[in-house]
Parts: sequence; structure tokens; C-alpha cells
Amino acid sequence: MKKRYVVLLLLLGLIIWQAPLLKQGGPAALFHKAESLFDPGAETRAAIVIDAQTGKELYAKNADLPYPAASMSKMMTEYLLLEAVANKQVRMTDSVTVSRNAAEAGGATVELKAGRAYPLQDLYAAMVVGSANNAAVAIGEHLAGSTQEFAKRMNKKAEELGLQNALFVNATGLAYSYGENHMSARDASKLAQRLLKDFPEILSLTSQSSVVLKSTGEKVENTNAMLGTDKPSMQVGGMDGLKTGFTDQAGYCFTGTAKQGDRRVISVVMGTPTEEQRFTATKKLMDRGFKKS
Repeated sequence: MKKRYVVLLLLLGLIIWQAPLLKQGGPAALFHKAESLFDPGAETRAAIVIDAQTGKELYAKNADLPYPAASMSKMMTEYLLLEAVANKQVRMTDSVTVSRNAAEAGGATVELKAGRAYPLQDLYAAMVVGSANNAAVAIGEHLAGSTQEFAKRMNKKAEELGLQNALFVNATGLAYSYGENHMSARDASKLAQRLLKDFPEILSLTSQSSVVLKSTGEKVENTNAMLGTDKPSMQVGGMDGLKTGFTDQAGYCFTGTAKQGDRRVISVVMGTPTEEQRFTATKKLMDRGFKKS
């Protein structure tokens, strides 16, 4: 008898605890309460995860606020290059002479010498896999003649793609006295979605842990530490891209993508204080994204 009273008291307590939520919508209210408690990390400035096919938002945090985008900006440089190749305006076999301006780019770089010519394919691989800034500048100059003209093309394409809070001033995402590229997390997810839709072949590079540049023999490591990681906090099945970023102003950023079964998701993390946190936050977002329909 005493045991029965204990059980009844526990049931009564549960009913009382749930009563306010049940009045506000029953079980659905409980679900939405759990949803509101999810956060990929308090240290994350902005984040979003979407279904890559439909574009449906699966989670968002400060997703429409523009922040420094750092090297995630290179997704636009990649898009414009692949578009130019598709339109037969340039070829990956083109020989590109590197300017002094490109050769002296700071941050992440590969071995490029001013005045020397390199295959466009190598510059592309160095940018996609190693986030090489000197390669990105050389590509922008090859396509448009100058950094300034290439930035105009970037902004024009951003408008065409519906990136409402994006502003580009260079091909790299580096911060200079004249400004820094900005995007919202939603902008970055839209750009990634179009990049993968229009040029899925980019995944053949973004999925590689490293590449060797044929013209120089240099081995370039992928900046995406989630590829082949043995850390459970960073492991996501089907991870195959896409673009990291970092500047002092932007913090650590990452636009990631993964495919499980016939479903692909895209996530964006902006402004974490450490390199690892951008990847652990990405795992949380992707786990969330794959669970939601």
C-alpha cells in the first residue's frame, strides 16, 4: 500500500509540472521547450543548419546578422572560378602568372613566387584545400584583372544569389584597413548550397585530407580537421567539406557539409574563440540536422 502511495505522488507531481505546458499546447509545447534549449555552444556567435536539397532551416542562431566571414568568403571565389570554367571563359589548364600583390598575401599561403606562372588547377586546389590566400588573390586577378574588379563581381553574384547581408571587398576574407568581407550565417549557407548544387565536383577536393600540387610538389593539408578525425566530439559520418575561416575579427568559422544516406545537410558556425570549438559546434548542428525532417 505504501509503495502505491509513492507511485501516485510521483505521478501527481509529474502532472503538476507539465500542466502549464499542456495548457499551452500539450506534447507539442514540451517539444518546443526542448528545441529552445538546444544551443551548439554559448561561445558560438552565429549558427545555422539547413537541408542542402530544400534549403529548409533546421536550426538557427543569430543567422541573419552580418559578421566578418574570413576565409569562408573563398566559397564565392570558388563559385566564380567554376562558373567561368563552365562558361569556357577560362580553363583549369590555363597558366597564371602570379603578381607581386598576390605573392605577398598574408595568412595561410602556399609557395608561390611573383612573376612565375602556375597552372590554374593548382591555384584552385591550394585555395579549396589549404585556404591559400595568395592563390585566391591570383585567381581573382586572373578572372577580373584586379582585386577591386573581382570584389565587384563577388558582390554582383551575391546579389544574384540572394545573399542579403553579404559584402565582399577581396577574394580572400583577410581583414585590411579598407575593410573586411561580411556575411550572415544564412548567407554562407545559401552560398554553400548553390556552390554544391551548381558545381558538386568541388567535393572531390574538399573531401581530401591533403593534396599535392603538381607544379611545385608541395603537400597542402586540408584545414577541415573533421575529415578523418579520431575525436568523438568532432566525428560526423559522411563529412566531405566545405570551408574554414579565421581572422582576429571573425574568430573561428566553418561552413560544413555532410551526406548520410540520401540526405545532405549544410551547417555554418561563426565566431568561436578556438579552432576546435568551431568543429564541435558543427558536430552538434549536424547531429541535430540529420535528426530533423
